Amino acid sequence: MIEKHNFHWRTGFFYNFPKRRMLFNEVIKELGSKQIVSIIGLRRTGKTTILKQIIDHLIKEEGVKREDILFYSFDEEQPKIEDVIHEYEAKIGKEIIEKREKTYIFLDEIQKLENWQNQIKYYYDNYRNIKFFVSGSSSLFIKRRSQESLAGRIYEFILKPLSFQEFLIFRNKEELIKKKKLFEDELKMEFLRYQKRQFIEIINENEKNVEKYIRTMIEKIVYQDIPKIFPIEHEELLLKILKIVASKPGMLSDYQALSSELGINRVTLSNYFFYLEESFLIKKLYNFSKNMLTSEKKMKKFYLTSTSFFPFLNKEVEEAKLIENLVVSFLDTKFFWRTPQKHEIDIIFRDKKDLIPIEVKYRNRIIKKDLNALLLFCEKFNVKKAVVITKSKSGKEQFKLKNGKKVKIEFIPASNFILMCS
Repeated sequence: MIEKHNFHWRTGFFYNFPKRRMLFNEVIKELGSKQIVSIIGLRRTGKTTILKQIIDHLIKEEGVKREDILFYSFDEEQPKIEDVIHEYEAKIGKEIIEKREKTYIFLDEIQKLENWQNQIKYYYDNYRNIKFFVSGSSSLFIKRRSQESLAGRIYEFILKPLSFQEFLIFRNKEELIKKKKLFEDELKMEFLRYQKRQFIEIINENEKNVEKYIRTMIEKIVYQDIPKIFPIEHEELLLKILKIVASKPGMLSDYQALSSELGINRVTLSNYFFYLEESFLIKKLYNFSKNMLTSEKKMKKFYLTSTSFFPFLNKEVEEAKLIENLVVSFLDTKFFWRTPQKHEIDIIFRDKKDLIPIEVKYRNRIIKKDLNALLLFCEKFNVKKAVVITKSKSGKEQFKLKNGKKVKIEFIPASNFILMCS
């Protein structure tokens, strides 16, 4: 029954979602390419909305005929792609392969359809006039499975929870972005609100409703989505692991000790961490080494992918740890740094060829002793620039290293830094 999925076939109808996620502008650049466009990410981040915004764009801006666009969601039923296309062809009274016009096909919640990648590959290889868009909520099932048979045929985009800038836009507070200094106090208040409201539907909700919303979302992922894709024997352990990560954001992965504590074997525990990571609930950082193989073998750190999860998983999280988690979740980084002597840096960021160590010191007063690990890293790896994320301190200072070289450290308030990352 594809008609109920395609309201845009009706004359004059538009889905009309006026505010757009920033990813929309990136995805729209691929309208003219042959490749399949894949949008993956957590539940409730707005993947379906972006697909429908693209449909509106095609009709309004590109002049595409309404009947040349097909949308189908596999959320409730999972027919074969072939059956969906055959029903569409029956509706328009013509086979797609006979059409001169391009057909745009949008397939939502694709991860629920078994063997979807091989089904879509047939049409990609044999129908030059089809452009596919797909979306899904599992990294492993979308990204890795697609790479097996769709290598070179698919462009992947990850839709994260709202950035701080997007949050302000959806709150109708764009003026704060343009006039940061003028509205500095209000911006700080909005930053506090943003920390636990990174999903569109809860940006204006109170604490109680935020917790209820997040609980429902996480439980659906843990008890429904993950078991449908991965072999799960102990469903309750997935939620336990999430709560452990929430109790210690940036926890080191001592699988052996944790497996004994939880009463499961080390391999099973490692797999469960992997499933949570691939379902966009936790993020993993590797201990930095110039040799990636060495990094893989060292202990890892884990964070939640959104600080919005804390009201449900750990209401008592320390403010400094929450901010550290927030910074990690929105930086495209894979590394921290820790020595056997326990010198530690929260984030090692690669900017093109340069390394930038980033420390989160979310407090009002920062002394030179607090920067010892940062200065040690800069000396060891010949780094000339570092960043410290603070509560209020801002500015740049130059420090002399033990080897006689100098490093410039920039102090940036967390609210400004997160806005810069948007």
